[in-house]
Amino acid sequence: MADFFNTPNLGIYFHYIVLFLVMWSVIQCARGVVFNEQIVSVNQALGMFVAIVIIIIMGMRPASSAYGDTANYAGGFEAMVKNKQLQHLVWSKEWLYENITRMCAKTGSLHLYFTIFSTIYVGALWLALRRIFREYNFIPFVVVISMFTFWMYGVNGVRNGVGASLFILAMTYTENIPMMFIIALLGAGVHNTVYLMMAAALLAWFVNDSRIYIGGWLLSIILSYFFGNSIQTWMAGFADSVADENKLTRYLTYTRQDMISEGVIVSTSFRWDFLAYSALGVAVAAYFMYRRLFRDEYYRWIVNIYIICNAFWVLIIRAPYSNRFAQISWFILPIVLIYPFMRERFWKNQEKMLTIGILLFYAFGFFYNMLPILLG
Repeated sequence: MADFFNTPNLGIYFHYIVLFLVMWSVIQCARGVVFNEQIVSVNQALGMFVAIVIIIIMGMRPASSAYGDTANYAGGFEAMVKNKQLQHLVWSKEWLYENITRMCAKTGSLHLYFTIFSTIYVGALWLALRRIFREYNFIPFVVVISMFTFWMYGVNGVRNGVGASLFILAMTYTENIPMMFIIALLGAGVHNTVYLMMAAALLAWFVNDSRIYIGGWLLSIILSYFFGNSIQTWMAGFADSVADENKLTRYLTYTRQDMISEGVIVSTSFRWDFLAYSALGVAVAAYFMYRRLFRDEYYRWIVNIYIICNAFWVLIIRAPYSNRFAQISWFILPIVLIYPFMRERFWKNQEKMLTIGILLFYAFGFFYNMLPILLG
């Protein structure tokens, strides 16, 4: 059993699980039985089982550079274990992350540490989907974990992933604003980028005309393409004036030499591929809201949050590690795509149309994750 987890191949196991679930979902949709009561019951049990398996796989991964920043998280954890004068509580910008780390450091268990964060990451998403879609949460869950960055943000950009998951859970408490605010603050206590999501949610709450945001998103593409470097420089200066030593400034001012020193080279070109991926959400939302006249205020709110967050990323699309800001919106993307299918019947053969939707969304993950495995 130990050898199963002590391997750089856990990501491969995960992607095979996703492939199986996508195929299972596609078969159900193609046969038109996905909403059958017995199938729904089976899917409920299967979805919960898969969520637990993913939590365990992520939590038991070795402290290896094969899992990106996992090695850095492990190094920081081990350093804290050696510190004999740990305070019980600390208050910092990312206070929840710091205090969970300190709590686990007292036990000295690295895998307990990893498992707590993987539980929050996967568990918060599963619970959020359960609250939104009730007993029909299996297909949305498959769409979420088939997102091409899902594994990456469970083992690499962990704090970003956990923070975003908590924010998505917070979004489901529209009937309980204090609870929504508390959970969102917990997310911000793990990763500060959640404050951007909170600001977007607040703006979208009071200004709900999606046409404004779609127009702003299109404008952000033009501005970024022609003036992206200037915008990036201005944003770095503004962020630096607001707070010293903040991560946004560092991300926006990374040089090629900085990346070489870290042993990582990432693209600083205009990412048309990532833009196309993001545009899928805008196009689907516009189609359902304006072509199919889908009137759902909660959906409109989610769409607007997605577009605001994605437009921010588009403006700094050339920045190294800008994917960490793209992920703020990409975490919301699966819900934007799947929500209308699960809420209202638009076609007689809607299940078969859902088949196309699932495969279309998974195509990006298949190309970036599964295809290299099959070809390698």
